[in-house]
Amino acid sequence: MAGPGAEERVRVLEANRRFYAALTQMNEPAMHDVWLHEDWIRCVHPGWPQVEGWEAVRQSFTQIFENTDSLRITVSRTTVHLEESMAWLSCIEKISSSSPGRIDTVYVQATNLFVLRDGIWRMVLHHASHLPVEMHPQEAERVN
Repeated sequence: MAGPGAEERVRVLEANRRFYAALTQMNEPAMHDVWLHEDWIRCVHPGWPQVEGWEAVRQSFTQIFENTDSLRITVSRTTVHLEESMAWLSCIEKISSSSPGRIDTVYVQATNLFVLRDGIWRMVLHHASHLPVEMHPQEAERVN
């Protein structure tokens, strides 16, 4: 039976989907709408140091978008946990990107943290790092 928790879980998954849509489409206005705009939010892109505060997070995505020709992200193995006005998701990202003279595909593990503000789930943390060991692509892409 679906209860209030199930309804909120769907809303959190939708917020997470909007984040990945904004990222894949390299859409700055959509990315703006996903995040909570506070000085204490954080983002860790694969291979980057931690970025702190909304303005720095916004600039990091601007830099990525300006230096990337195309970006495709497939998310798998997503788990969701909710506690009142906080939710976090963990997943595997398959990131395929191209930039001048370069095409890459990498697998990373990600944790996305959302808080509920004014009835809207807003991202406050995105932490993505390279998988610590090589995974067979079929294993990484298995959807639970």
